[in-house]
Amino acid sequence: MSNTYYEVIGIIDGEPELLYGSFVREDCVYELDAEREGWKEEGYKRLKIVSRKTNDLPSPDVYKTELVTKKELFLQQAPSFNFELNEDELLEQAIESGFVTVIDGIDDQYLINQEY
Repeated sequence: MSNTYYEVIGIIDGEPELLYGSFVREDCVYELDAEREGWKEEGYKRLKIVSRKTNDLPSPDVYKTELVTKKELFLQQAPSFNFELNEDELLEQAIESGFVTVIDGIDDQYLINQEY
């Protein structure tokens, strides 16, 4: 089981430091854009987003608006496809297109890409 976790890293005093992290890459992009100037003023250099694989799972409390089951995904998205796809077909298309990511280690939970 392996999930992708994204981190905003900056170099200060010659050492890398974790500034922000999320299972949602777009959260890191937003945070980096919002905080870049402040972090630079604090002395951070070479700010970047990196990804790593982890066995950790996204917390349902933290990611409650981004986590869905196959059924919830179907109920949310089926109208967009004129109900022409069943639950399995819609899920397959959502995964292939990058709209959702499979969460390894949790049955029937998918992380929605809010920037899709």
